[in-house]
Amino acid sequence: MDWLEFTLLVPAADVEAAAEVLRRHCPGGVSIEEPILPADWEESYALDPGRPAKVRAYLPRQGDLAQRRRALRRELAALGLSSALRTRWRRKEEWAEAWKRFFGVERVGRRLVVCPTWIEYAPRAEEVVIRLDPGMAFGTGQHPTTRLCLEALESRLRPGQEVRAPACVLDLGTGSGILAIAAALLGAARVIALDVDPVAVDVARHNVAANGVEGQVQVLEGSLSAAGPLPEGDMPHFDMILANISSAGIAEMAPALARALAPGGTLVASGIGDASVEVCRGALEKAGLDILERMGRDGWCALICTTP
Repeated sequence: MDWLEFTLLVPAADVEAAAEVLRRHCPGGVSIEEPILPADWEESYALDPGRPAKVRAYLPRQGDLAQRRRALRRELAALGLSSALRTRWRRKEEWAEAWKRFFGVERVGRRLVVCPTWIEYAPRAEEVVIRLDPGMAFGTGQHPTTRLCLEALESRLRPGQEVRAPACVLDLGTGSGILAIAAALLGAARVIALDVDPVAVDVARHNVAANGVEGQVQVLEGSLSAAGPLPEGDMPHFDMILANISSAGIAEMAPALARALAPGGTLVASGIGDASVEVCRGALEKAGLDILERMGRDGWCALICTTP
């Protein structure tokens, strides 16, 4: 299948808004390429503030393509971003190969290593390696929001130590499945990974299998706020929820997130731009959650919450 590739060159302040618009209109997935400065292996990477980020999204060549393009351009025009939009046709295979130029081995936190499936890597004894092929889905470990979630997850879940017995984790907006896989490798007994994008669901299932955690991770199409794939009576209370979505999504879904969290459980709410943090904080507190910690990186933040 051919895909129409949209590329937006935007400053860091506009990345979240641009990506949110593209996600609403582009079922083929959205990727964000931050301008990264070179760093030593032992150091965390840093962003280059002098260069814009690239936000890419994909639309399949289908009957409603023209309508989708018009709607997308209208929303971007309202944000003053339509002039930055570039388009070109891509074959799926060509796009998949292009990913490999930007995705290398990434070290996150103390022990987590995100490694592309096409790179040979010999882990150190203490390392936990996530083998990943992101396909047309968000989540490689490079974006600050994903790294914040991985760091929060690593500090709260360790091999052989469960958050509660047994640990039940929800990864909301799983994308490539990176957070769900990390949770399983770090000792979670059960992980439910949800995404509304069927392309992301397929990618996540492939990555779950590649990491040998099919027995722990269940990938489903749906969302917490809808009746979704889980019958209402079977919806568990989660010991940990990873919600790496967007500021608007966090604020809108705050009541549903609070209802789904077990007493004493932990919510990692990420995908929040610094400019939107107080709105999200207010929505989460209004839903009855306590804010334990604010983690920040490169203009993005994650709020660590719990039930009182």
